[in-house]
Order: sequence, then structure tokens, then C-alpha cells
Amino acid sequence: MQAIISLSAFPKSGVTYLSFLLFHSLFSDECDLHELERKYILDIHAYPNATFADPRAPRLIKSHFPYNPNIPAVRLTSKVVYVVRHPIDVMMSAWDYNHLISGEDPDTRSPAFRAYVRSWLASGGLGFPQFGSWIQHARSWLNQSNVPVHLVTYENLVDDPEGELQSIIQFIGVPISAERQHVAIQRSSMKSMAALEAEEVEKRVEGIFFVTAFPRDTGKVVALSTKVIVTAMKLC
Repeated sequence: MQAIISLSAFPKSGVTYLSFLLFHSLFSDECDLHELERKYILDIHAYPNATFADPRAPRLIKSHFPYNPNIPAVRLTSKVVYVVRHPIDVMMSAWDYNHLISGEDPDTRSPAFRAYVRSWLASGGLGFPQFGSWIQHARSWLNQSNVPVHLVTYENLVDDPEGELQSIIQFIGVPISAERQHVAIQRSSMKSMAALEAEEVEKRVEGIFFVTAFPRDTGKVVALSTKVIVTAMKLC
């Protein structure tokens, strides 16, 4: 069995963009992009029972867990690509995302927003309590020495995808041609990702940006909008 490589990050830090880049780099054109997080780079939070479609391919997972060897997914991880993003940008993305889901107005002039900012700063970024604060999360991975970590800043990944992707692929240890990497970057552009989101919503295809949930009381359908998930390449 191949070892697991984790694409790890605090929520709203850009790991979805990295997943796109690696999917288009590592997997053939026949693979269904809509199935990215269920079959190829497994989102272990959204799909905890998912299995890898190709046992010969690199075993990549997408994780928001901090470093904790008591968590099975962390204990089985052999390498980590850790994405870190400016905490204020994470704070704003989390604010927008939470209000999209709740249906509330994400007014940044409101007293609620001012209270949210004060709480975020005072707690070190405790926007997702199940994963600890932003500071705790980053320190947990960067201060441990049991699992090799390749650090990537989201800002550098967006500004220099060619250089960052090449460095990440070298760390993973899979030979990928420069031509294939170039194709991956083109297919992971803002325009391409927005087109995928529009297709999923229009055709009601459950995938990366369109998620159907069936609460017993409402049968609600939630479409995770590009307006929030993809804002100036600020991807979750």
C-alpha cells in the first residue's frame, strides 16, 4: 500500500486550488473532475468513507486536521504539503462562507462583524473550533518533526504557480513533465474553475462547488457559490 500524502491547511486557506493543480498534473484526462474529492484527492471531511479510484496513483488526501498522531488520518500520513494563508484573508473568507451558508447578510459594517473581528484577533483565529485556532493549527504542523512538511503560502501559489507547483511535485516524488504542469495551471485558472461551478449548478451535478444536502426537515439544496469560494482566487 502506498503511503498517504496530505494536502493540509486551516479551513479557507487555499487547499482546493492546490487540489485542482495536482489533479490536473497527476491524473489522466479521462478522470472525472467532478469526482476529484471523492476518488482522486479525497476530502476526508466531506467524504470520510471514500476510497481511491486508482490504487497505482499517488494517495493524496485533503485535510483540515491539525497535527495530532492520535487522529488516524494524521498517523497514516507520510508527507504533508501545508498551505498557509494570511490570517486576515482567512478571517474574511470564513465570514463570507458562513453567511452564505446561513443566508444572512455578510455586512462588514455591522456590529456583528466588528465583534467577529475582535473575537478572531483575541483567539488567534478561532473560526473553526473543531480544528483549533489558526495559530494553533500552523504551529502544530510546523513545530513537529515526525512528518516531513513542505510549506506553501497561498499567496506564492497564486503569484507563481509554475515555480510552486514544480517544487511541490518534486517533494511528492512523482515525475511530471513541465508541459503537463503548464496544462494543469491553465486548467486550474479562475476562469476554468468558475466554468466548472456554473456547469455543476446548472446541471445539478454534485461535485466540488455544488453540494446537495438533504436535511430531514427541508430537503434543502445548497450551491456553494463561486462568489464566495472563488473571490480573487481565494479558494477554500
